[in-house]
Amino acid sequence: MDKRDLNRMFDGLSPDPARERDLLRQLLQDDARRKRPMKNWKRVVIGAAAAALLVTGATAAYQIFRQEIPLEPDKIVPGMLGSGQASWDQTYVDEGAANPIYWPNREVVEVNPAQAQALLGDYLPECGYQWQIEDYTLTVGGYVLDEHTGAAKFYYTVEHPGGFGEGAVDWEHGWLNNEFFRVGVTFETQSDVSRPWFGGRWYVDVEQSTEEKLCIVNSATNDSGWKAEDGFIVNFTVYGKTARDDDVISVKLELPGLNSLPAVSITAPATGKAVAELSPIGLLLKPGGDMDEVDYISLDYADGTRYVVRDDINGLDNTDYGLISGERPDRDLRLVFNRLVDPSQVVSVTVDGHRYEVTQ
Repeated sequence: MDKRDLNRMFDGLSPDPARERDLLRQLLQDDARRKRPMKNWKRVVIGAAAAALLVTGATAAYQIFRQEIPLEPDKIVPGMLGSGQASWDQTYVDEGAANPIYWPNREVVEVNPAQAQALLGDYLPECGYQWQIEDYTLTVGGYVLDEHTGAAKFYYTVEHPGGFGEGAVDWEHGWLNNEFFRVGVTFETQSDVSRPWFGGRWYVDVEQSTEEKLCIVNSATNDSGWKAEDGFIVNFTVYGKTARDDDVISVKLELPGLNSLPAVSITAPATGKAVAELSPIGLLLKPGGDMDEVDYISLDYADGTRYVVRDDINGLDNTDYGLISGERPDRDLRLVFNRLVDPSQVVSVTVDGHRYEVTQ
């Protein structure tokens, strides 16, 4: 069993961070194979040190310092939207194994700064947030939220003197190896919902990361009716060396809320029923049927070009994360894009041969 198989397994679980974390760590041990809008990007906010908090952990008491730092959209936006991540060709590893690692084709496109400013400029936080937790530095540089499709992207860095150990990062694919990377950063909404935790997938911004400072984008989603303006809890954990050890550090931090990104609704002409929601970072599909059987999804643009979001038959996956929710036979599919999409330029969405026109 490899980490791709584990991710597919966990995508179908109810989002319970403690349960998932413990299960993931145990599996990896047992199987060694594995709200505030910003009007202009150039605005600068001067950081001010916040009061220190004293937190008692499993093994020690430690202080947390938080400060606001200037937003750097020229760095974080490309990282969030894919152009700082890795692309690769379809690859099988150890084909003779019972569970070979499979990497489907992944295409990365450069971020257009003017387009990103127009689509995201009013929906980024006005500053970044940084915490010093013992000898770890956690910086949430920026994030964008879409409560319509349920998608979110968080861009953060984790710094640690001496790095994170050999094998913690797959630098070819920009992937965190949870068998060796002992730091966990997860997000949960402060909205009053039954399942606040966001499932997600983590990619390293390989262009801006170093051995001691990892720049990471977490593409995540949740299906339970959360509100972007309510803000988030950040769970920062440094795990023990084995699944049976106590966590070295375990703290909860806060992020303020933002304005949600807008989305357009897509309807089926024959029924007038909404079958999809589309935003700059994500897609919610709800046309009916079992969405875990979908093989092909694409967006067609007004200029004649096409963004193939997923094509299973040809081994192509241009998403950062996906979540299936609901009860059979009608289930919803939420996808987080690995690039920026301008919904005003999308004329149709194709799902397994069914073409749905976008009415702006």
